[in-house]
Amino acid sequence: MIEMSILAVFSVLFAGYALFIYPFEQMTQKVNPEVRKNKMKYAPQA
Repeated sequence: MIEMSILAVFSVLFAGYALFIYPFEQMTQKVNPEVRKNKMKYAPQA
């Protein structure tokens, strides 16, 4: 029973991060000019 409750807690935490926090992190990285500059600087040359 304890294992199931621990698994449920971590599942809820992971789902909450995936649904609410991760998209905002990705959005801020796309908007941030410093991140965009570093992506262009370190991107492989085609």
